[in-house]
Amino acid sequence: MLKKTVTIDDSVSIRLPEEIVKALGLNPGSEVELEVVGNTLVIRPETEIKRSIQFIETFQSVLEKRKLAYQELAKGESS
Repeated sequence: MLKKTVTIDDSVSIRLPEEIVKALGLNPGSEVELEVVGNTLVIRPETEIKRSIQFIETFQSVLEKRKLAYQELAKGESS
């Protein structure tokens, strides 16, 4: 789907089609995270941002709890 950019208040803008807004669960006033990955713009809804943060925090907690076990595994078998 190709969209044209427009200028609003000295900023370049893109209007999101209704199907994309619905697919992302967005409403007027919703917060989104914008990230450029290579040549691609990634738009994440606030719910996805919260889920990602929660996953990272949980993963870091597990890593910390199992730190010694992972360090032992990383050493490999003794010769």
